[in-house]
Amino acid sequence: MPAGKRPIRRVLGLCALALMSALAHADFKEDYAHGIRAYEDGDYGAAQKWLQEALQAHAEPAARMRLYGQIFKPYLPQHYLGLIALKKGDCATMRTQWGSSDNRQIILQLPDIAAEEERAGAACGAAVAKTEEKPVTPVPPEKPPVENPPPKTVVVNPPPKPVVTPPSPPKPVPPVEKPVEKPVAAEKTAPPEALVQAFDQYLAGRYAEVARINPDTYADAHARFHAYLVRSAAKYTQARMATDETMLAAARADAAAARALDGRTTPDATLFSPAFREFYQAAH
Repeated sequence: MPAGKRPIRRVLGLCALALMSALAHADFKEDYAHGIRAYEDGDYGAAQKWLQEALQAHAEPAARMRLYGQIFKPYLPQHYLGLIALKKGDCATMRTQWGSSDNRQIILQLPDIAAEEERAGAACGAAVAKTEEKPVTPVPPEKPPVENPPPKTVVVNPPPKPVVTPPSPPKPVPPVEKPVEKPVAAEKTAPPEALVQAFDQYLAGRYAEVARINPDTYADAHARFHAYLVRSAAKYTQARMATDETMLAAARADAAAARALDGRTTPDATLFSPAFREFYQAAH
């Protein structure tokens, strides 16, 4: 092999390893997102498959995890696997999933989820207790009373004398303090659902669908930035796969539009390959 080609192959190999590492890191998040969606749709078999794969790839739960872009959600595969077991009437598996120390430690930080597990666990326990209820042993009848019992002597004690307690002086009423009104913090605007779906499609490899979105439909500049970014990444991947210079030019234009909206934010390394991030930084 010519000496000049060895460094090039070494660099390409390192880029490929970095891309595989980034994709592997994002795989469990994609499996988790598929599992939650299948659970909400009532497809518990598919939901169990996706969530079990996510748990095997990344077992540590989290109260808040960035799945993609600016989307943060709790990462609780064991919680949802326990709910699926409850749907199937498998209380033992439900308790195993929810009883792990990692799951309990994170659930205690999420009051709504902890309350949901407590209610479900109580309902499952009540159902088991009802099925395992033992028959009541009949109580033997009481013996009939003896006729003409001897009379009992009743000793009547005189009533106690009432104790008169002098009234206590009235206590001074403290002045009522007005509560200090705290300023209401501004709520963060959730990302548009269509934009979240675009990132889901990108992570699932449906690049043609992502390439058809229109970023100009979003009124918020931050949402338009992410729409241009993910569309640029989808077109870039399509161009590399088909060796399409026209598609590559379109990806470059989308990257330049995203940088014009936000020149400080760079593509997330857990979602986008090193090659695309380098391509994005060079776009004008």
